[in-house]
Amino acid sequence: MGVVLLGTGLLFLLLGLGAYLWGPHQFRDPKYWSAFLAGRATVGLFSVLILGAILHARQGGPVYVRRIAGLTAIDETVGRATEMGRPITFSLGLSQQLDIIALQALAVCLHVVRLAIRFGTRVIVTMRNATVYAVADEAISEAYTAAGRPESFNRADVRFLSDRQFAYASAAMGTIIREKAASNYMFGEFFAEALILAEAGNQVGAIQVAGTPSTTQVPFFIASCDYTIIGEEFYGATAYLTREPTLCGSLMGQDRCKLVILGCVLIGILVATAAALTGHAGSVAWVKGFAGLFTGAK
Repeated sequence: MGVVLLGTGLLFLLLGLGAYLWGPHQFRDPKYWSAFLAGRATVGLFSVLILGAILHARQGGPVYVRRIAGLTAIDETVGRATEMGRPITFSLGLSQQLDIIALQALAVCLHVVRLAIRFGTRVIVTMRNATVYAVADEAISEAYTAAGRPESFNRADVRFLSDRQFAYASAAMGTIIREKAASNYMFGEFFAEALILAEAGNQVGAIQVAGTPSTTQVPFFIASCDYTIIGEEFYGATAYLTREPTLCGSLMGQDRCKLVILGCVLIGILVATAAALTGHAGSVAWVKGFAGLFTGAK
């Protein structure tokens, strides 16, 4: 792995040297390097850290992923629905396009569906975007086929309700109440309708698991749901559920990048404080110049 990291570093160095010698004229302008070098160096360092962690994981090295209660409870929620003979409802949120949030929500949904297929439990999936609907319908159908039970797939359980916010919320609320869902999942991007959906789940006594990067809705989910996936846990859900080495390694590499950023911030605070206390003009100018490398980077 050390050889790979060294090779990656040399590659970045050669690319930079090649750009300086044979690239466009702007690459030989000192102002360009003062504005872009810090950003390029940071990207290169983070790339090396993430690639190194991925290689470490793929070679069988230990990767620690802390326990996330809401994702661990998936077995419990599916088991409860099976015992009660009632379906699971899963809302893919209100994403207006097939973006990373919708794809992450769909990945969690597919994990729930695959587990439910083993026990013959219905999963009713709802969404408000037509593109998300087309992708979800195909992905869930393939999940049933891969499990050897294509005849159990009911296309009516994958539902496009409405592209209007509160029309979708009303239809999803009605679905939860009419079907008497035993478990209710809400993953994706949510807005003012979040509490409406959660209240519907509470009315039928469903175990509720919610996850969203929408920070304004997290407090409502915490107050109304049994489990809430908060912040970056939402994006780490796929690695947590699948334990796929590449995903887990990427997650570990990103955590290392965050530690580097935190370390730089702490060092900068200490140096800036020392410069302010001593009042040395050179120290203050150096701190401002160093900070300008990052604040002015593009």
